Amino acid sequence: MITSLRRCSPESLLRIVILALLTTVSASVSTTLAATNKSPVLISDSSSTRAIALESVTLKAEPFPLTSSVNFSSDTRTRICIFAMNLELLAGEAANAFSADVQDASGKLYPLRVEYEGQVPGFPGISMLIVRLADDLGDTGDVLLRVNLHGLSSNRVRVAIGHLGGGPADDFGAIPTPAPATPPPADAPLVPDPYTGPAIDADTVRFLEQATWGPTAADIAHVKAVGYLAYLNEQFNAPVTNPAKGSNYPDLTFPAEDGTACPTSSPGDPNYNQNVCNRDNFSMYPVQRTFFSNALYGQDQLRQRVAFALHQILVVSGASAVNRPSWLTVYLQALDRGTFGNYRTLLEEITLSPAMGEYLDMRLSTRTSPNENFGREVLQLFSIGTAVLNPDGTPQLDAQGMPLASYSQTQVNEFTRVFTGWNFVPGTIAPGTANWRDPMVPRGGTTHDVGSKTLLNGQVVPACGGTNAACAQSDLTAALDNIFNHPNVGPFISKQLIQHLVTSNPSPAYVERVAKVFNNDCSGLYPQSCSNVRGNLKLVVQAILLDPEARGDVKTDPNYGKLREPAQYINGFLRAFNVKSFDKTSTSDGVLGSRSTTDFTGTLDQPIFQPATVFSYYQPGYEVPGTKILGPAFGILSTSTTLRRANDINTLVYTGVQNNSSPTAGSPDRPRGTSIDTTNLEALAGNPGDVADSLNALLLHGTMSTQMRNSLITAMNAINDAIVTTRNRKRAQVAIYLAATSSQYDIQR
Repeated sequence: MITSLRRCSPESLLRIVILALLTTVSASVSTTLAATNKSPVLISDSSSTRAIALESVTLKAEPFPLTSSVNFSSDTRTRICIFAMNLELLAGEAANAFSADVQDASGKLYPLRVEYEGQVPGFPGISMLIVRLADDLGDTGDVLLRVNLHGLSSNRVRVAIGHLGGGPADDFGAIPTPAPATPPPADAPLVPDPYTGPAIDADTVRFLEQATWGPTAADIAHVKAVGYLAYLNEQFNAPVTNPAKGSNYPDLTFPAEDGTACPTSSPGDPNYNQNVCNRDNFSMYPVQRTFFSNALYGQDQLRQRVAFALHQILVVSGASAVNRPSWLTVYLQALDRGTFGNYRTLLEEITLSPAMGEYLDMRLSTRTSPNENFGREVLQLFSIGTAVLNPDGTPQLDAQGMPLASYSQTQVNEFTRVFTGWNFVPGTIAPGTANWRDPMVPRGGTTHDVGSKTLLNGQVVPACGGTNAACAQSDLTAALDNIFNHPNVGPFISKQLIQHLVTSNPSPAYVERVAKVFNNDCSGLYPQSCSNVRGNLKLVVQAILLDPEARGDVKTDPNYGKLREPAQYINGFLRAFNVKSFDKTSTSDGVLGSRSTTDFTGTLDQPIFQPATVFSYYQPGYEVPGTKILGPAFGILSTSTTLRRANDINTLVYTGVQNNSSPTAGSPDRPRGTSIDTTNLEALAGNPGDVADSLNALLLHGTMSTQMRNSLITAMNAINDAIVTTRNRKRAQVAIYLAATSSQYDIQR
């Protein structure tokens, strides 16, 4: 930041800026500017879309060289000063609230870093932004440049890189956006909406996409009536179906581990079936069915969304060692229980969960045979990440521009020593069944390493002179406290939760605002019911969902939003269309994973609770191929899974999941099946435009493109069966299929 200011400070540019602006004024403010709904406006000259811009060191106009002629650091890339109006900033927001990009003649986008924002002296309503040219941007000639703020894009202005001319055509309808003849007043700071009143239509749908498994007509009406804050409070206090465990997952029987759990027959039980016994005790069927049933019909939607996000951070997988549903259930119950609690408490519960002890080998780690799996992953994945972070989640860099490591192998070794000497509670909880139910306990003996250990930030845990078991507990407490209080945890966990709920590419300012709430729950924009504590996940989630970068009817930043991951895609689609049983007389049975006719999320590389590795179903740092834009869920989107998305929707629209017509032992895999209800749309199908408008409101919060709407209407008009009811059903089906398989629906924006 200091370097950026030295390159192009407002004071040094005062005379040049005033001349540049005043020589390009128009007679009045363009009406286009007043209609931007507070989107940023970049200033161009009065006769074209060419930007008013200056090279930050030489103060010369375009074309801009790729390398600065005067250098203040090892980073010699050119910086450009551009000018903007209509910037609605929260108090304290700065350059890290913005993103920027340019597009060349080939259509390629290059992300730019915004390094400075400040008012131009004498022109309080005009701000100067300094952007750094991307490393891979060459001598392209003209490019189109835009900036984004809170998910809203500016107009695009023309800038010459290397030489003048060429480049892409102006955007359709683009006009000059010169500075007004009368300098505008300073923009008032953005005051956060308290969200105590009713909500509005379009943003209600967006909010429910983020806070639930998908909007339903009933939920939309309810949230519009009570507002976002009231809805969140309802969700924070929503009851669970298993109150004793604070969870929706029922307790399951722990089967014997000696092979006797499911004999070929059970005398005295005429309904016994060995296949059903194996299904319920040795497959993920029970927990997957509970997951889908809860997602489709449960009233605690927010808990479910956040718990599934936490599952993808604090990963245990049922695909390998923890392959029994009863073993995984205890872990899932801990996630539910901790979703709106304190992250420190949750971290310890997951650490001592028998499922985690088995999955990452902590229960096998002893003083004489240490295993570093948990010691490494608790740092790398569950808390601080691999790089030292700034408060806004951006990595701190060394003199060569490389991220600083947040820990070393030596520290992994030290934490490995901390986590030695733990195992399941001794004894069995049923004949032939180890204790997979209760938290792990110290082994005792000499299994824990009682020596001195040096943890993060140089904290020394002295050698322990107590009993081995007491030392194991005190070392674990000290280590988890040390990890939890590391400054990385707030931005590291907050950013991932934002990515799962709202957008894959949050601005650093958004991450920082949420991380501040993680660090102290009274430090946010909405500090209701705060206690000045660290790690309050309830208020972290509230901060994520009510942030100005999350809220609004529409987001125009092309990099805003997230690919709907398979669980969200399937659940959201079914909830939108009043999911029912196959015969439409009751509710779906929730059998949509394994042992369904189609494993709807498994075919899309997200088998529920069975991620392939500890890195989850996909990694938070995954970049969309060919870009430098984060798109984590794109990590499991391939040619095959793209086609399967369409196939899955085709099945649900035209076929459904038929119930099992030949039940075995009174317990079929699909007792009721699954289908969608298109009755409401069929009633509108006499006028295809009404069907398109209904889908636009429900699935796309009013952002459906004209081209897409026309395509839906054309497809519906092509169906003219003689029987009206048949015609209307087919029209509704084709419209739903086309809308739900569109790229516009694929991305939650």
